[in-house]
Amino acid sequence: MKKTILFDLDGTLTDSQEGILKSIKFALEHFGYDVPDEETLQLFLGPPLVDAFQEHCGMTFEQAEETYFKFRERYGTIGKFENQVYPNIVDLLAKCKTEQYTIAVATAKPEHYAKDILDHFELTPYFDVIVGANYESGLLHKKEILEKALKLCGNPLTDENGRRLAFMVGDRKYDVEAANELGCISIGVTYGYGTEAELKEADAEYICDDVDEIADVLDLEEMMVRR
Repeated sequence: MKKTILFDLDGTLTDSQEGILKSIKFALEHFGYDVPDEETLQLFLGPPLVDAFQEHCGMTFEQAEETYFKFRERYGTIGKFENQVYPNIVDLLAKCKTEQYTIAVATAKPEHYAKDILDHFELTPYFDVIVGANYESGLLHKKEILEKALKLCGNPLTDENGRRLAFMVGDRKYDVEAANELGCISIGVTYGYGTEAELKEADAEYICDDVDEIADVLDLEEMMVRR
């Protein structure tokens, strides 16, 4: 049976921190809000930004939404390309393609930005499915996004022996929690924006410190299936 592997984008495939944080600061400064310290700003990397503005800046929903739209002004033109692909990601994607995985992106970033970034870095050909957030339709949170991506991939989550066939790779607790809820094998990565402690608390089944370790996990799981 065909296996599925889903990747988060920010902090997993690409290091997008520079563009996101510059665009957050741009939006906050435009409306006269205090810019949080760097440690707090790291918490904006992963969750929906409307949620993060409310949680970390004390905004109402309406204020957070207004700030988010201002963020998009800069991010949509400049910030999305202040970004770089992590080392060895292309090799990992090529390996998954060769081994005939169905490969998907499942990101809380707006889908059109995700597609622009993947096109920019010439990664799009590796992916069978790309699903991101859609603010207008209300598709915002990781579980819903992952659920849609799995449906579009069209593969079973388990084989006839109950072995799981879908992997989710991500750097934040939101990725791990969604994967666990939906029956995927969760792989947390520490080279992105989450910490090992956060990933452990979310019950990641595997924690990888670099991209090569993700490939090792896939090889290990393949060996276990063949036993």
